[in-house]
Amino acid sequence: MSDSTVRFPTTDTWVNDRPECKPFGTRYLVDETRVWDYNAWDNVDWSDEMERRALQAVDAQKAHAVDNLRAKKLIEEPSKQWDAFYSKHTNNFFKDRKWLLKEFPELDMANYPEDSTIRILEVGCGVGNTSYPLLMWDKHHRLFIYSCDYSYVAVQALKRDVKYDQSRIYGFVWDITEDAPRDAPDENSLDYVVCIYVISAIHPSKVRKAIDNLIRLLKPGGMLLFKDYGKFDLTQLRFKKERYIEENLYCRGDGTLVYFFNKDELDALLQSSGLIKKTSILDKRLIVNRAKRVKMYRQWLQNKKSLLRLSSETLRFRSVFDDLLKAPEIRKLLAHSELKGDIYLTYVLFYEFLVGAGLEKASARVKAVINKYSKAIHDREKSLAVIGRGIAAVKENEKPRQFARFIPRYARVNTLRWTMREAVERLIYEGWKVVFLTAADDFAHEVKNMSGYQVFVDPHIENLLVFPQSADFYSYWLVEQGYLILQDKASCLPAYLLSPSLDSHVFDACAAPGMKTSHVAAILRGGGRVWAMDRSENRVKIMTKLLKQCGAENISILHGDFLKIDINDKRFSKVNYAIVDPPCSGSGMVKRMDELTGQNFTPERLKKLKNLQAMILKHALKFPYLKRLVYSTCSVHEEENEQVVDEVLY
Repeated sequence: MSDSTVRFPTTDTWVNDRPECKPFGTRYLVDETRVWDYNAWDNVDWSDEMERRALQAVDAQKAHAVDNLRAKKLIEEPSKQWDAFYSKHTNNFFKDRKWLLKEFPELDMANYPEDSTIRILEVGCGVGNTSYPLLMWDKHHRLFIYSCDYSYVAVQALKRDVKYDQSRIYGFVWDITEDAPRDAPDENSLDYVVCIYVISAIHPSKVRKAIDNLIRLLKPGGMLLFKDYGKFDLTQLRFKKERYIEENLYCRGDGTLVYFFNKDELDALLQSSGLIKKTSILDKRLIVNRAKRVKMYRQWLQNKKSLLRLSSETLRFRSVFDDLLKAPEIRKLLAHSELKGDIYLTYVLFYEFLVGAGLEKASARVKAVINKYSKAIHDREKSLAVIGRGIAAVKENEKPRQFARFIPRYARVNTLRWTMREAVERLIYEGWKVVFLTAADDFAHEVKNMSGYQVFVDPHIENLLVFPQSADFYSYWLVEQGYLILQDKASCLPAYLLSPSLDSHVFDACAAPGMKTSHVAAILRGGGRVWAMDRSENRVKIMTKLLKQCGAENISILHGDFLKIDINDKRFSKVNYAIVDPPCSGSGMVKRMDELTGQNFTPERLKKLKNLQAMILKHALKFPYLKRLVYSTCSVHEEENEQVVDEVLY
């Protein structure tokens, strides 16, 4: 997708609302005769002939490479080239990245609770190509952005913009291949680092250093969001004489560098820096100039790498680390200037030192702190092991949790958009092997042994598909366009068991984010009426968006407290069915981390939840013409389930 150029903004009116943009993976070229029907096609495979022509083009470029002296100058002085670029294009270099939230929904502040504070760093910010759109879309001021560039001219242009507000954005100069300046964010302080067409501007020999510098700023669990050029992109193949410097590295006409990445190369680089892959996409797009009958092949690499595994693994051993810090001698290290009392950084260092891959990735100064106390740390851990509270004991106690690795991913076929048969046919066309299970099959055994390309049709819940745990649904067009709805099997049970008649009215008392609501609407086949209510304004907005995407038109959304609603209101006179899925502890959700973070619910907290749940259930049962009600929670606690039902019925 190419960026459209607009004039440098001088007012706040250049973007008025959240962008609308077709996501990648929404249009496939199946019939070659229709190639001129649209401007773009997704995930177009290259033929052997195209590959051969690309290699020929690169060979021709190598024959007329940049001379060594000029290449050396361009590589050693990149900031000068970018300063010259921004000085020359003062009025004509702002790129409106309308696709930003589609490709990186993590940056959509509407998805976060109202009291959130999200801190990000935009690397290679230029004049704010990413920073200013994000600030404009962040209507509730949940976001603070650090914006850096190694061009002083670019940063000054960023700061001169009328939208520059130091309470929300801070711009500074930084060559990320060098140590961070004093005004850079603190280590372990950022939720996201955004690198869009940035790393390709750095010589390959310096990329590892740049990545390491950036990930030091991420919190445990933070994420690097990355988009850049892929090998054999149109930009690369269009270069003529005196642009080739070395393998996959070129200079543009203005002297700025650009490198074209191989997907495997990039994955290995990022993962070797300690990041864990969330998604890694090679987007091959065919751009069509219909007027001139010209085809242009583009390739982009998009990655999301997270520190999540390190974070969760560290928390597994938190009890051991807390016991280590009870020793006065070891606790002294918290006062060291390198750790600054940061308990969570200390947890991570303890994990890497005692359990993980060692401290090779830590800075020399931080490594020296741990090494100074290494004997005391080892001695203390050994003494804990003797009484069954050491590292080995935690590992042994974790064995029963291994079942979680076999939990599959579920997707419900949205029958408001198509039929189950159409869904199966499409999945087979896309290369999945669809298997129809029966109730007689050993479901757990089949799921545990399913291959990475299989899809099961669930034998218990109608229109439910079972995908392998490894399935990557990011930007999958069937999900993006609402044909498949990602919904766990347990979440599908309430609507399935409610089984309302086709023309009935249903009330969903605590509806957001809308999964069960959309399921009920599908069971009604678009008829009848579903009343969906939630007290959280933010969650209602999310639900409204989801239900619109699902194509559900038989739903009336209400924002408010269900306990205050008049159940005798004439609007609800036809309500015969209801779902009550109230706020709960969520203790039955196998993907939660309460055990690791120490957020287990106390008896007092469970009692308060029980009282609220019983009040909501009692109120729902007062609908005058109610025939059937399903009460559900995501909890394993008796207080929130059997005790609530007993209180209401007896």
